Amino acid sequence: MTSVNTATDGLPSLPQALIPVLDATQAHEADFQSLARAIMQDAGMSSRLLQAANSPFYYRGSTCRTIDRALFSLGLDTVRSLALTASIQQLFGEFGPRHRGYLRTIWQRALTTANLAQVLATLTRYPRPEEAYLAGLLIDIGRLVRLVGDEGHYWPILQSAEDDPHLIETERTTYSQHYGELGGECLEAWGLGPFLADAVRYHLEPAERVRDAHHLVKLVNLSHAMGCLPGAGTQDSAAGCNETALAAADTLFGLNEGLTRELRGRVAEDVRRIAGSLEIDLGATRTTADQNPEETDHAAERALAARVRDLTELERMNGELARAADLQERCAAARRTLYLTLGIDHSLLFLIDPDHQSIAAWVEDDETPDFTLPLLPGRSLVTDTLLDREIQLHEEENAAGLPVIDQQLFRLCEAEILWSFPLLADGQEPAGVLILGLARSQAQALEARSDFIDSLAREIARALVATPESADAPDGATEQRIRDTVHEAGNPLSIIQNYLSVLNHKLGEEHEARHELGLIKEEIDRVGRILLRLRDPQAAGNEETGPASLNALVRQVADIVDGSLCRTRGVRLHLDLTPSDPPLSAPADHLRQILINLLKNAAEAQASGGEITIATRAPTTVNGRRVVPLSVEDKGPGLPAEVQAAAFAPVTSTKGTGHAGLGLSIVKRLTEEIGAGLSFTSGSAGTRFEIALPHASRGLASASGTTRP
Repeated sequence: MTSVNTATDGLPSLPQALIPVLDATQAHEADFQSLARAIMQDAGMSSRLLQAANSPFYYRGSTCRTIDRALFSLGLDTVRSLALTASIQQLFGEFGPRHRGYLRTIWQRALTTANLAQVLATLTRYPRPEEAYLAGLLIDIGRLVRLVGDEGHYWPILQSAEDDPHLIETERTTYSQHYGELGGECLEAWGLGPFLADAVRYHLEPAERVRDAHHLVKLVNLSHAMGCLPGAGTQDSAAGCNETALAAADTLFGLNEGLTRELRGRVAEDVRRIAGSLEIDLGATRTTADQNPEETDHAAERALAARVRDLTELERMNGELARAADLQERCAAARRTLYLTLGIDHSLLFLIDPDHQSIAAWVEDDETPDFTLPLLPGRSLVTDTLLDREIQLHEEENAAGLPVIDQQLFRLCEAEILWSFPLLADGQEPAGVLILGLARSQAQALEARSDFIDSLAREIARALVATPESADAPDGATEQRIRDTVHEAGNPLSIIQNYLSVLNHKLGEEHEARHELGLIKEEIDRVGRILLRLRDPQAAGNEETGPASLNALVRQVADIVDGSLCRTRGVRLHLDLTPSDPPLSAPADHLRQILINLLKNAAEAQASGGEITIATRAPTTVNGRRVVPLSVEDKGPGLPAEVQAAAFAPVTSTKGTGHAGLGLSIVKRLTEEIGAGLSFTSGSAGTRFEIALPHASRGLASASGTTRP
């Protein structure tokens, strides 16, 4: 007999179950909890995810046994690829269309068992209800694996089986193991651990044989047995099935008949509700005679095909945008994609200027833009779209009262309808506005694809804000090594960020630890921006907005360093801040990095009882230049002579292994980048670093924390 592969790449899924997964991966702000809920409603997709997360390519030192953790390990792009692959196989494979009715049965049975297992786990105080849910969801994974791998022999066996005992007997004769045992073997191969594998392996055993087994084994065994009990509003099951399930409930957990039936009825209602939300026809849930399971399945397949088409088009456009050499070519590639994908002949891109003060568009191939608009409300539908950050639709018949620029846009685009999309990249960074000129009938036809057009707009925005390569870029090998390093470092940072979001959500709004979690998140964000500067030195000017004043930033950094470094060493940190509270006129991340390096050095140079003082002073004039004095002073033993002699050049660290001796050289480089002066005095009584920050009045300080001429 043909051997069965435990790989998940061919496992089928209902199209109705795949659609919400694809939608969740494409959401404007991907929500991992929504994505996890969508995946956990389908055994095939859950299996793909868990096998990938526990594979050598993504394994991170401990086994992933929950969907949440698998999502964090894989990342959104990988999950999207897995869902897209599953969708393509569902659409073009032969298994799905032939056995769609059987897949519905398997889906209902798996979801019923999973929900029962989770409810019972909570009731019996099993510490990991989500693990019980997952084991219940995967009870039939052996059937699916065997059906995909040996359909010719196995499908007639499934059709002729009268019940589970008959199927078990036939499978053991044919394959030497039944589908539960094969399922346990698969779960072990995927690295899900022995107890979860055993829960699937022994779910068909009589209750008397598992009464002393692991808690999880008993939970899934009883959940499977209870699945044959009639749910609310369903026909009574066979008397033998009733007796077996009720006896198992009493044997394994001492549950009486009333409670057992109540739990079963509650779960049946939950499964019907989920099926209704996904438009999965379970027969008994049908409300009208006109409904046909095949019609709903065909409709779901058409919807799934549309999602696959849209994702494929997005990938194709991303490829074109990545190959474009400059901004002009990216704009041309975007407009070309709109024509090839949606048949839109007339489109226009308005691009925001670097200072975010105006927005411009080129109609002709000239160096000078044909339209330049100040970024002010009410000046045009273009500026309002970007300022409001909302999609807008405008009709030609109402154009008479619009500004002349908008009337010109209607004529240039030969449009009855102008549809405008704000171009917002990651982090809502504005890139411009996309204008689509449409006939009324065309606009009505495209209304159903507005989410896809919004996704296109986001990808265009990402491409437009991407920094072009500089002329003095590093050689190809170095460039690739930097990009690979930044990419790899970004993966654990993303995982940490995701875990922080989940923890923040679990703690609630009022928990005292939320402040500390916020500080951790800010520092992780800063690490990400430091890595971005490594890959793209020009990214310094695009830093996230920091505090509005110097004193606020100093307090923020002091809060972090005091809690994480000074108190643990017995070092006291003092603040001596000027009441004038000068505006922050240097990039916030640069200044944070400078202060953290200096404070770290100062804390590590002192024993318990040491002191550090951070001081700010009112703006003053030095050599005809307005500056804001900032200082960091400690009472340590002073800098070693070799460090003072090196004058901020990298030296061998005096702190032992693990320290590169780069801290002060980094401080020097960062102060030079922001146009600040740096000096120090050091002796046996301590060390004092003085930074002369460039000063700008509050009226001239820009939103990015830098000064504008």
